[in-house]
Amino acid sequence: MLRRLATLISILISSLTLSPSLAVGQTLKVGYTSKTIFFLPFFVAEKKGFYDADSLKVELIHMGTPAINLQALIAGQIQVSNINPDGIIIANEKGANLKAVAGVINGVAYSLIGAKPYKKLEDLKGTKLGVGSLKGGPTTFLLEYLRAKGLTYPRDYTLVLVGGGTPARLAALESGSISAAVIGVPQSEMAVDRGFNKLGDVLEVLPSFQFTTVNVNQSWAEKNRPLLVKFLKAHVKSLAWIHDHLDEASELFSRETGVKSPYARKGVEYFTKNRLFPKDGTISIEGMKVNIEVQAKDGLLSPPLPPPDKHLDLSYLRQAQKELGN
Repeated sequence: MLRRLATLISILISSLTLSPSLAVGQTLKVGYTSKTIFFLPFFVAEKKGFYDADSLKVELIHMGTPAINLQALIAGQIQVSNINPDGIIIANEKGANLKAVAGVINGVAYSLIGAKPYKKLEDLKGTKLGVGSLKGGPTTFLLEYLRAKGLTYPRDYTLVLVGGGTPARLAALESGSISAAVIGVPQSEMAVDRGFNKLGDVLEVLPSFQFTTVNVNQSWAEKNRPLLVKFLKAHVKSLAWIHDHLDEASELFSRETGVKSPYARKGVEYFTKNRLFPKDGTISIEGMKVNIEVQAKDGLLSPPLPPPDKHLDLSYLRQAQKELGN
């Protein structure tokens, strides 16, 4: 599966032409993977009118998996991709010209949750664990956490692809088709209250990690700087609004995702208290370093390892912050 994904990325990169500039009034297509708290800033920007305030026409597109999201960005089918930067780094090392331009989730908010028969880590040996992709993002958390606890892949367990983000992995746990999965906050709390077993917190082994970034094709971004800056201004406004309006943010999160009010509030408080939502949209350079180190450990990158700056362009964010008076 990994080889097929790498081959597909190579084909897309080799056939890619420069993304055309967007005409005035054309819709900016923005990909995301699931209706969860991880993408709350974009739902806020849409519902609170932050896009409209700058005359932006933004279409938020639910794309199911990070791999599809990445493919769409490389192919020019979307202009903005909101996924873990691991995929961006791998694609760039194969010749792409993608950049992370702002932070979305600066840290890890996942727990390893076992189905009801699986009450300790040793119970997972020889079982199937659910993941959204074979490498990167939450799968990195799963592999890294279990490796730190003495379980290695593929010796001790197998991986089963479950598209659709945290809600899909939770549903697979409930159906009994997988033994365990990493589940994001606040669904992890919901799972425990439903009788599933919390087997550990990923934060124990990954205290620093850049989970999600706003990503673009550099060729497109250079031709559309004013448009991208407007988008990032709305993004920063959304992040600041969430921090400053916990009650409203919790209500909006609940309406958008169906997560019940008490859990929605817990989730928003967790993400703001721990600064997982970066209030000014910044990217954690230290977190990016950890991403690169973990990918090397997983055999996806070879020494000499690239510096984080190779995969970043923060000039658009800095301009957006300046125009907002930050």
